[in-house]
Amino acid sequence: MDFDPLWLIAAFGGGAFGAAIGGQTAFIMTGFMYMVGLAGYMGGFDAATFMDSVVFGPVFGPHIAFAGGAAAAAYAAKKNYMPAGMNGRDIITPLSGLSKADIYVVGGVFGMVGYTLNQFIGWILPQFKVSDASMHYDNDVLGSTDTVALTIIIVAIACRYMFGSTGLFSTEQGPLLWVGGDKHWVAHQEKWSHSALIGFFSGLLSGFATLMLIMYIYPINPGIVGHAQLVGWAISAITLVFLTCGLNTPVTHHMTIIASIAALQFAPLFAGSDPGTWTSGSLVVPLLLAGLFGLIAGVVGEFLSRTTCANGDTHIDPPAFAIWTMTTVLYAIGAIVA
Repeated sequence: MDFDPLWLIAAFGGGAFGAAIGGQTAFIMTGFMYMVGLAGYMGGFDAATFMDSVVFGPVFGPHIAFAGGAAAAAYAAKKNYMPAGMNGRDIITPLSGLSKADIYVVGGVFGMVGYTLNQFIGWILPQFKVSDASMHYDNDVLGSTDTVALTIIIVAIACRYMFGSTGLFSTEQGPLLWVGGDKHWVAHQEKWSHSALIGFFSGLLSGFATLMLIMYIYPINPGIVGHAQLVGWAISAITLVFLTCGLNTPVTHHMTIIASIAALQFAPLFAGSDPGTWTSGSLVVPLLLAGLFGLIAGVVGEFLSRTTCANGDTHIDPPAFAIWTMTTVLYAIGAIVA
């Protein structure tokens, strides 16, 4: 297992900072920082180190900063530090306003847990070998799942049992799939058909952006292939600025990342293994499949929000849950069809 004590110490800072500014704000910053790395790739630089250490490492890695912030919110609610009307699902409020040192400590400790757990998961999980690496952008190991998303979910479930009182699948407010009263995650998009529609068109947007990056940037800077699937995800993260401001902005990062992964998985099958030979016509089917998988991710995210998050008193992130589930499926498909 690749374990770095320097990164572990830094993860304490990342988790504590996530608690200070709020988990959602920490996640938004991940999106902004990704755009900095993407600019580096597009400028011809190898931005992998920046992406891995700053964007997805101890500074703003969601399994560290976001997970630390969400864990600190659950702890603050448990200690009755939260303002009236707020509970442990509140990942928006900056916890620095509570002026409690123990909140920062909890955020920092869970940041360290997130770093360690993510490294451990990446070490123990099997990697899917592919028979034709050229069909996967010269990578003969495809992966098996999104370890960051899985880490966030494991940490969140642990926090539910450590700091919450509702358990994982609570029906105290009504049937498991029912929404109403105080049982909401993102109320303005919780209608099944609405989540599906948002997933479809945001999936088209994200899939197209990813395909264009591979088509035009990959031939001159192959390093971008490791992060091209995250362009729509980063856009989705940045739009959460408006949700934080109280506007009815959709939460779409689980839809966009799954759509882009689907686009990358299916493009070589329909357009060929060499992105330099791709044409608009050959990418139509991969793009439509991106929209389809975005739609599915939207529905899966809503299902998971109703069953594990909206019914509880701590935050179990529906997008991370959907990303882990759907990424695992897509990587398995990629290994089978390669």
